[in-house]
Amino acid sequence: MIREPFGQALRRIRGAKGRSLRQLAKAAPVDVALLSRIENGRQSASESVARAVDRALGADGELINIQRLEAAQRPRKAVASDPMRRRTLMTGAVATAFAGLVPPPMAGASPGRVGSSDAGRLQTSAVRLYALDYQHGGETLWQAALSHVAEGYSMLEHGLYGPTVEARLLKATAQVQMCAGWLAFDSGRHDVARSCYTEALALAKQAGDSEVETHALANLAFQANVLGNPRQGSRLAEAADRAAALSEGFPRLPIIPQLRLALAAALTGDASASGRALTRARRVLDRDGDKPTQEWCTFLTPAELDGLDGTCALELRQSDRAIRLLSDAVAAHGDPYARNRALYRVRLARALLDASEPGEAAASALAALDDLQGSVVSWRVSSELDDVARRLTPHVRDQAVANFVSRYTGGHTDPASTEGNV
Repeated sequence: MIREPFGQALRRIRGAKGRSLRQLAKAAPVDVALLSRIENGRQSASESVARAVDRALGADGELINIQRLEAAQRPRKAVASDPMRRRTLMTGAVATAFAGLVPPPMAGASPGRVGSSDAGRLQTSAVRLYALDYQHGGETLWQAALSHVAEGYSMLEHGLYGPTVEARLLKATAQVQMCAGWLAFDSGRHDVARSCYTEALALAKQAGDSEVETHALANLAFQANVLGNPRQGSRLAEAADRAAALSEGFPRLPIIPQLRLALAAALTGDASASGRALTRARRVLDRDGDKPTQEWCTFLTPAELDGLDGTCALELRQSDRAIRLLSDAVAAHGDPYARNRALYRVRLARALLDASEPGEAAASALAALDDLQGSVVSWRVSSELDDVARRLTPHVRDQAVANFVSRYTGGHTDPASTEGNV
């Protein structure tokens, strides 16, 4: 029997060391929202997380031992590689769609002769996964994408094909690798995401494919921005912009690097540079908006640019502008883009808090919870919502705020119940 749960032990040791949750997250490094969920008992710690925080806190193996005891006492489940194991993690429409996206295990067998249709099948799987991500977030989907990545590599290494098929297969595997990276990123699996992006970049170099190269560099830039490294994000975005200049016939593609540059500039407080990058992005959309584009670029609509423009305004502390743009973005995102709508609702709540409007912020955060109730599972949405909940807690005398905090914490409105989110 475990005398003290891992989350409680983590909070005790962290407090004794005088470390805030954010300081620990940076030192480990582990996502702060994940640590918050672990401390509050809403999620179990993996051994890798236990090792990281044990090392960062100098706990001499105490946290590792507790995690191992907890893991040993949990009921055993089917092996993770079994598609039926994956389906138990999902419900409803997501599970139904996911079941058809996991390829059968190849069990080490040679795939034999490979044709263009096999590459096309990989690309189609990526398209379907992106569509599900827009609706539900990446949490329940990234494993499926990695299954297709493994299938692509198996065909490349063991299949029989000619030069034309090889080129198509390299591109298709790189595209599904990018999809896996994006879904892993949206699930907070940053090490998996970075590995996928760098592997896709290597495949793009082998294939001489500037489109995938642009995509990989732009996503690495986005990840750097989100993880608090905007100078690295800016450098990667500039490299993506150079790669995009070599790509012809890919409408909307040049928008992506400009959006990454805009956010990197906003994060460093450079409003002028951020504005210039956003202006360039809108000009490309005005030029290419009516042209057919790759599936992973279809989210680049005027509504999405409003949302990203509003995000930059939020980082630049331009509250009124952020509220206007984010409100427009929320209104324009329908159910097929429920994940993005939830994200912009949370950011609108942040902007309203900056403008000293806690009641309206709580209303926006409640609407985001409604989207999450609709099977959206996204690390980005959840981590930003954790921060909003922390900021709203001191305003619980406002009825709208009290309603949100009560629903968010499952009825526990004591401000101390959100201490782990600080």
